[in-house]
Amino acid sequence: MASLFAMFESNVQALSKQYAVPIDQVRFLTLLLLGYPLGALYRYGLHPSRTSLTVRHVFSTSLGILFGLLCFGWSQMFLLFFMTGVCYAMLLWLPTTVVHLYTIVFAMVCVSMGHVYRMITDYEGWNIDFSVPLMVMVQRVSLTAFALNDGSRADSDIEQKLTEVPSLLEYWSYNYNFHTFLAGPACTMKEYLNFVDGSNFTTKTSKRIGSDVKYPVLGRLAEAVVCIVLHQVISAQYPIDSILKPDYSLPTRILLAHIIIFHTRSRYYFVWLLVESINNYIGLGFSGYDKEGKPVWDVCKNVRPWDVEFGTNFRTVITGWNVTTSLWLRRICYNRVSYGWISPTLASWVLSAVWHGFYPGYYFCFLSGAIMQAASVNMRRLLRHHFHTSETWKRIYDVVTWAISHTMLNYGAMCFLLLSVEKCWMLWKFYYFFPFITVSCAALLPVPYDKKEARNGDRQNGVKAQ
Repeated sequence: MASLFAMFESNVQALSKQYAVPIDQVRFLTLLLLGYPLGALYRYGLHPSRTSLTVRHVFSTSLGILFGLLCFGWSQMFLLFFMTGVCYAMLLWLPTTVVHLYTIVFAMVCVSMGHVYRMITDYEGWNIDFSVPLMVMVQRVSLTAFALNDGSRADSDIEQKLTEVPSLLEYWSYNYNFHTFLAGPACTMKEYLNFVDGSNFTTKTSKRIGSDVKYPVLGRLAEAVVCIVLHQVISAQYPIDSILKPDYSLPTRILLAHIIIFHTRSRYYFVWLLVESINNYIGLGFSGYDKEGKPVWDVCKNVRPWDVEFGTNFRTVITGWNVTTSLWLRRICYNRVSYGWISPTLASWVLSAVWHGFYPGYYFCFLSGAIMQAASVNMRRLLRHHFHTSETWKRIYDVVTWAISHTMLNYGAMCFLLLSVEKCWMLWKFYYFFPFITVSCAALLPVPYDKKEARNGDRQNGVKAQ
């Protein structure tokens, strides 16, 4: 085992030196790309029709843990092992009526410890470490606990509910499988178990999935390559801190913020599209067929770049970004907050902020996001119907709302990248605080609406945070 670790690290260092890429990125990407050949072995060599489920679980779990050790080392993996061990013990020993509450609190404490450790050891750094899989694992353990709670209630009709505690092997396979451990995304326990035993295909179609998989795999891979090329080219010209140069005019700064946010998003697009491609190749991404009989691959879809870049309103943009996190927030928070004095939207934004960490910039970003969401709803109800009188006015409305939505979003999202109070405050001063003041006034407008209809619509569209 020691020789394997030494050989891997030696090759990674050589690649890092040859291509002048940080070693943590080379290590992470190498292990992600190994998902293709290992996925071929898992899909064809260990097909569920001729391989026991135990073998499939052990194979996937062992590789996932090995990937974690190669990427992060024993010391950083300890917190993940500790969290999953305690959370599984709670599933076994705590009543199903409360297990979901204890699990989410404990998981959030663990991820908070991870974030504090990262801030101590790599303050304002962007090195890839164990906090990425830790954040995804928080989603997995909480989704499982909430699904078990749903399964214990007679009045629950939630599709992803669990009626019994999964075995220890199933639980560890779900959390540590090699194709989602490093970068997600987090599907539900039921979706994962259906994939392992092959029932996600057999119960949803009698067709053989052959040529149908080419676009979900090769198409996503091609999109990922385009995104990382765009990121590498543009980020070299426009680094993040260039937004703070004092000699820019406001229009130039607004344009620069859009460029910086775009190339930063492209890096996330690359990783998410790559892991989507890998998981579609293995089979986890398949979710059935639509009404027209076309295959749907959305279990592992974590981003819709077209919606994010060209969405004409706040809702479209944010629901296309970090899709599985949006579903997680909706399933465990937004749809369950029923206290009259607590806003489900605000509760979800707060949970998302803490889940991301404790850099002040995150809270500048999420505070802006919560206010922007309220302002967007108000302005849409107030103005939209006036511009849908003709196709021309509708197009004008779409162009204007696209420009406004992205200007405001970029204003908040830059704080997510700048991290510190000083840098965020400096940026807002360069903007003369006008986006924050504008959206705050719009959010406070007394726009009449049907509260029941609005809440039902919001629940349908979900809640989203960065």
